[in-house]
Amino acid sequence: MSRNSPKEKYDIRRKRVRATLIEFGISRDLVKNIDREHPVSVLERIIEATRERQPEDKANYLLKGLSYSRVKHGRPPLFHSLKESD
Repeated sequence: MSRNSPKEKYDIRRKRVRATLIEFGISRDLVKNIDREHPVSVLERIIEATRERQPEDKANYLLKGLSYSRVKHGRPPLFHSLKESD
């Protein structure tokens, strides 16, 4: 998935991103929400980073990266930790 492919249609890139998220083990409902709220380029970058690092739990790694990206850009995270802070 190259970020620099303007000739490739946006909807084709979006379908590829959706398929990859489902392949990583993310539920279809969550994929719909993620797809609706995030640009394809951001999702492609996070997917590339996930593939490079090859974590055991790809879905969890990707969702944490997406939450970090949201916080970094001033949006609330996808989910809050249930752990009590000390």
